[in-house]
Amino acid sequence: MGAPEYMSFMESLVTTVIGMSIVFLALIFLAVFVMVVSKVVSTLEAKLGRGAPSGATLTETKPVPKSEAVKVAVIAAAISEERKEPLDSFVITKIQKI
Repeated sequence: MGAPEYMSFMESLVTTVIGMSIVFLALIFLAVFVMVVSKVVSTLEAKLGRGAPSGATLTETKPVPKSEAVKVAVIAAAISEERKEPLDSFVITKIQKI
């Protein structure tokens, strides 16, 4: 005895709902996995003391024009947001256009 050649509307609806829920559960699992890995990596970075190089010293620099200062501030804010660290926890020593 083989499978029926057609599915009723209710059977197809149940199959669709089951398939969509499997896909969404997999997406939720991936989102949680990415968040957990991100927390683990940031914790490991904090424990390893990744930051400014140990040989970094403060040197006197010439004043930066206002337009350049705005660019540096925007770059510093973006780095701070990405690393989820306060602005005073790192020092930008060189900006190079690539």
